[in-house]
Amino acid sequence: MHTLELNSPVGNWDCLKAAVYNGADSVYLGIKFFNARRLAKNFSLEELKDAVFFAHLHGVKVYLTFNTLVRNEELPMWFKTLEEAYLAGIDAIILQEVFLAPLIKKSFPGLRIHASTQASLMNYHGINQFPELDLAVLARELNQAEIKIIREHTKTELEVFVHGHLCISYSGQCLISSLIGKRSGNRGVCASSCRKSYNKEGYLISAKDLMLANSIDRIYNLGINAVKIEGRMKSPEYVATTTKTYRQQIDAAVKNNFKSISAQQVDNLKMGFNRDFTTGFFENNKSIVGKEMPMNRGIYLGDVYKGLLELQHDLDVLDGIGFWHPHFEGKLKGGIAYKILYEGEEVKHAGKGDKVKIPSPFFFNGAQVYLTSRNEGKNLIKEEPLSLPLKITGKVDQHLIFEYQDMVVNSSIALQAAEKHALTEEQLRSELQKSSRLGIHWQIENVELENVFLPKRFLHQALEELEGKLREKVVPSRTSHFTGVPVVAVKAVEGEPRLMVKVYSLAQLEEAHAAGVSVIYYDVFSFDAEMAKKLCTNAKFFLDTPVIVTDQDIEKIQQIVDKVKPDGITIGNWGLLDLKFSGEKHGKFSLNVFNDVSVDALRKRGVLPTISAELNAKQALNMKNKEFIYYAHGQIPVMHFKGAYPQKSLTDEMQYTFPLRVVNGNTEMLYSRPIALFEKVNELVAGGVRWFLLDLTKDTTTIIKAYQKVIHHVKQDISMLKKGTTIGNYVKGVA
Repeated sequence: MHTLELNSPVGNWDCLKAAVYNGADSVYLGIKFFNARRLAKNFSLEELKDAVFFAHLHGVKVYLTFNTLVRNEELPMWFKTLEEAYLAGIDAIILQEVFLAPLIKKSFPGLRIHASTQASLMNYHGINQFPELDLAVLARELNQAEIKIIREHTKTELEVFVHGHLCISYSGQCLISSLIGKRSGNRGVCASSCRKSYNKEGYLISAKDLMLANSIDRIYNLGINAVKIEGRMKSPEYVATTTKTYRQQIDAAVKNNFKSISAQQVDNLKMGFNRDFTTGFFENNKSIVGKEMPMNRGIYLGDVYKGLLELQHDLDVLDGIGFWHPHFEGKLKGGIAYKILYEGEEVKHAGKGDKVKIPSPFFFNGAQVYLTSRNEGKNLIKEEPLSLPLKITGKVDQHLIFEYQDMVVNSSIALQAAEKHALTEEQLRSELQKSSRLGIHWQIENVELENVFLPKRFLHQALEELEGKLREKVVPSRTSHFTGVPVVAVKAVEGEPRLMVKVYSLAQLEEAHAAGVSVIYYDVFSFDAEMAKKLCTNAKFFLDTPVIVTDQDIEKIQQIVDKVKPDGITIGNWGLLDLKFSGEKHGKFSLNVFNDVSVDALRKRGVLPTISAELNAKQALNMKNKEFIYYAHGQIPVMHFKGAYPQKSLTDEMQYTFPLRVVNGNTEMLYSRPIALFEKVNELVAGGVRWFLLDLTKDTTTIIKAYQKVIHHVKQDISMLKKGTTIGNYVKGVA
């Protein structure tokens, strides 16, 4: 029998209490910086100390989310902040920057390292590349069979999301809001572009919310170590309800008396927050999209038909209600049900099946009605002070003694015989109550008091020391071994600039080859890969691997690589670092290389990385190690969806069209305009960058020749080639 940890989300103090009081084993929270929910309230470092103390006092672990990408100039502050959090007593860090793990292990003894779902770990080949990780949060797109394979092939602890918001794109692989509005999901300020309407057909890439309460037994039996509830921007009521529900389900699974949650519990979860529920890809659903409406909706009450609403659920006066109609432009209208009319009469309550009217300008035929809040309900976040048994002894000419378990606190001066104002048990109870904080209740179980006197200030000193010793007991002191961010050696790259060109057909490959490029990338799963290799007699031929791969895909890729024998391969997924291949390796932008530490780590593994497309030119040129590729031209993938989407493209409300293409059974959503740096490439060349990627689907020869002329400072008119393009994040970068 193993344990299954319940990890609950905490965005503020009330949410922390809600999680702790309703059965969380651990909580995850963020501070003001470096976390993927920067728009949540979060905690200050001082508040973090109290949060850790409160959680540990109740036997709950605290995990700090540091799950964003970090630029070079931010690394000193990143580590300094982590050091302060470590000294405050956090139990684990959740990170996206996996190459920082070795330094964290060395610098902060005893601190566990959890890889965020933002790290895009979706196969055991990738997880096993990072032995410093104590736990990996798996990609939410994995099904039971895929998770089973991972569990059987890694010793690293595994965690899966079981409830809450779902990203339609694989986490860590979404660039759309950074290119549209310079707000990066990889930096904690996602603009939720997936919640827009597309093709005038609804919210085609708006995911429903995950709800796996009825699958906890299967998750437990897979040998998973922890389950996570999403929701650091949700309410305390949401945290309380979800934590309480999943605590029940985990306990039942462990005791082997599991059953599905009740209809009432489902309704409670819906009232907490829902965009309609799905069991996600865990249960092999082909789609997780809820195209009808993209926001929280509560409980469905019914559609207005012939001027009446036949209730699918009970409704009371003063309950919160919302109205939905396509004409409302993606918004839920409504407020409070101040009146309910049943057969023309006002009623305070209407039951399921009753046909009612609700006076509202939004109550018209075709409108969908939802219960969004209840007028009455149970308080799941009430205070539950923790009673700590205390023994107090006070004798003349001796110190006042407080004893709790193995803790002993003495007053700083001896007690005097009282002439008047003797110290009483009632006074002690009163002062203990005043000094109690953070849900502590000192319960005097045994008291021995002679007729003694102690000045109040010395009593207060003793009580402060009592809390201090309690803090030391539940949050032991630590020593940081951090000595500074590692110094990365300056590495310039000599020689002429080189063009790497990605193509999608043999005809394109022949054009690129004839144009004299250095390297050609070609899809590893193309049926004509061997023929493509034979055509490359001058340029180096690389097999291009997908960003999204399962363990089974990796085995197939290994077979293809062995058969085709390319000059090199691209690495689009961490798991592909495990391929047995002695040729050249180029890392794709999907590895999210954001700083010198990552560049250096990949170079030591024999990989020439492509740096992140979310860095601007100045940030790229600030890299000490210039051994990297820069994405210079192409219609870059901005989202990666599981499965093959039927649409050829998606057009948003602003009439921007994003092409879709299927790669290895999954879908890439491309940016609406190609990135095209052209003459700006020379600014990068002047700064020491030598490798440039051109990702071409058309005009292959024309575009290659244009870049070759740019590099050789040959004058040309490229105004037509620039039409309809963008320079992406080249100037501004992302927040």
